[in-house]
Amino acid sequence: MDKSEKKMELTFLQKIVLLALDDKGWFGTSEHKIKFGLVGAILFELYKKERITFQNDEVIVINAKSTDNVVLDRVLNLIKSAKKQRNLRSWIQRIVYKKLLLRKTILKQLIHNKVITREEYTLMMVFYQTKFPLINLEIKRKLQEEIYENIVSDKALTDFDLMLLVVMNNCKMVRKNFGGFIQYLKMRGRINEITQFKTSQTETEEVIKLLQTAISRAIMASNVSIHI
Repeated sequence: MDKSEKKMELTFLQKIVLLALDDKGWFGTSEHKIKFGLVGAILFELYKKERITFQNDEVIVINAKSTDNVVLDRVLNLIKSAKKQRNLRSWIQRIVYKKLLLRKTILKQLIHNKVITREEYTLMMVFYQTKFPLINLEIKRKLQEEIYENIVSDKALTDFDLMLLVVMNNCKMVRKNFGGFIQYLKMRGRINEITQFKTSQTETEEVIKLLQTAISRAIMASNVSIHI
């Protein structure tokens, strides 16, 4: 690995997609749920960048200026062009069903950065399947260890840390990433405790709690396999 690879840092959305994959490149039990979790994370980023806000569970555009991020801008443009207001859960479902190629775009970024690769094959010449095996295990291990240490050591978590835990908890990504860690059960319990947000202290934590509820309800309401 050269120096440029060692210094490479993943974006928030790239971390989510990478953690949704197992080392062999399959989404597995996260395949369907991650589509909703990823959209929730995108809305969170737009909120943090002060492009949208949430009023009475509705998504409101407050700044339509480009974020210079192709994935975020696709979602922002869709919301700002809407002819009617929608609640948060409705927007998460609509964005997923719109097939904006959000996840595929992030996967391409990870491929370009040589974190994963792409493999396609057929089953009996009928079913086509694609997986994304890791080729840079070190960057994922470092990310996993950082999250693990923050949780089991009760370190202060950033807003992005909290949102990441919400996505992981709702999209079947915790055991996949940490099942082999020594204090997995403690970590599992702490994540459940943290994501209950019984004592939300800030406006952002209230937003994360709102997003968590919307993601969970969108997943529960969905029974169709779709791709973004």
